Amino acid sequence: MSNTATDFINLAAFAKAVAHELKGTLEQASPMKRVFSMEEASVYVGMPVASFKSKVVRDRIRKVKLDRCWRFDKQDLDAWIDSHKEEIRTEAA
Repeated sequence: MSNTATDFINLAAFAKAVAHELKGTLEQASPMKRVFSMEEASVYVGMPVASFKSKVVRDRIRKVKLDRCWRFDKQDLDAWIDSHKEEIRTEAA
């Protein structure tokens, strides 16, 4: 078996370096939004738009009214997600 340059590449280190480079590029290209539209918010929380909208209508998710449209603050969405996390139960030894 012949040794080539690719036989000595540390793939984990290479992947980490590429991810770091891409992260910096993506952050410069589009800064993280704080306020989302209905569609963006539903994608962010991982729900279909209709399900998300029904929760909003029933005042289960906080909203902001901007220009006669509902908008959703990322911090409120994160808090709502965190409030729905299940506790991890530890098994008795």
